[in-house]
Amino acid sequence: MSRLAVYVVTAPGLEQVTARELARLDMKVIDLGVGGLTCSITWSQLMLAHLHLRTATRILVRLGRFEASGFGDLKAGMGDIPLHEWLPRHSAVDINVSTSASRLVHTVAIEERVREVVRRAYHPEFEYEGGVYTMHVRIARNIATVSLDATGDPLYQRGWRTESGPAPIRETLAAALLQWSGASQNKATITDPCCGAGTIVIEAAQMARRIPAGRSRTFAFESWLPVEADQLVKLRNAADADIRPALKNKFVAGDKLKDMIRVAQANAERAGVRDDIVFAVADATKIAPGASIVTNPPYGGRLSAGNQRVLYGSLGRADRLAVIAPVSSLPAFKREFDDTLSTSNGGLAVRFAQVAFSR
Repeated sequence: MSRLAVYVVTAPGLEQVTARELARLDMKVIDLGVGGLTCSITWSQLMLAHLHLRTATRILVRLGRFEASGFGDLKAGMGDIPLHEWLPRHSAVDINVSTSASRLVHTVAIEERVREVVRRAYHPEFEYEGGVYTMHVRIARNIATVSLDATGDPLYQRGWRTESGPAPIRETLAAALLQWSGASQNKATITDPCCGAGTIVIEAAQMARRIPAGRSRTFAFESWLPVEADQLVKLRNAADADIRPALKNKFVAGDKLKDMIRVAQANAERAGVRDDIVFAVADATKIAPGASIVTNPPYGGRLSAGNQRVLYGSLGRADRLAVIAPVSSLPAFKREFDDTLSTSNGGLAVRFAQVAFSR
């Protein structure tokens, strides 16, 4: 098991952004799908991916792939997987099943057959000495792919955002906007005048200082049997040693609500970048000359049509601009964008849009 076949899950539309992240970590993408990427990596790279990837949602490690035209095939294929070599004794397995274009379509019946082989019972109200792990069984066109979730809680749960406001943006989307737009490579001071819980500017500050996205948390795979605990410690220590000093040119975050500024400051403190950001109660329509703005402005029911036109029109006057907004709202910025990208935020279809950032 020197190399692992993994599937890196990401939000649909962000596959290329995540692929570029993987390339920067010297991890080669084998196949680019919709909502994910297939890679071949080492155990050390599995740890590095969990520490440093900022745009991925989770990582699945493939245990087996076989034909499953019937329940007999399914049980035989599951029996060939040496699960005892992967998971601790007395551990439980939560089984997640999906199927498409296959003879086996009943997910409950599939789970029952898989459980007959895997056994390791699971009940959400019980605690298990060896821990609880999630197995994904996906059957597509009669081919079953069996994977273990290496991540646990989704990667957007960095551990520092314990407070948020209305309609918060996921940390992975914030990082993707910064990377895709080129704002994270730009030397200009980043400003978020609609900062809310501070997600975008905190991600930006961590990226500028090379603070690993997964620094403050653990991952499901860390207690797998093949994992060497000493190696994980060395990789974490090396990542910490690479962190840069506090920023000389601080980023700027504003919000019209004093309570949200308090929340954002507390999140920044937990993220280790409180001293890298200037927080202030401010009017987002008052854009400073030469501003480089990266923001997730309010939209939908949070803002009247008239107020949206005023706010977006003001944001559109920034020298450099990267935003997340519904496609129908982009004309309100009164700016010809250099590029846009389609994705979703909380189930709502949105666009990344950027202008004047160099990539």
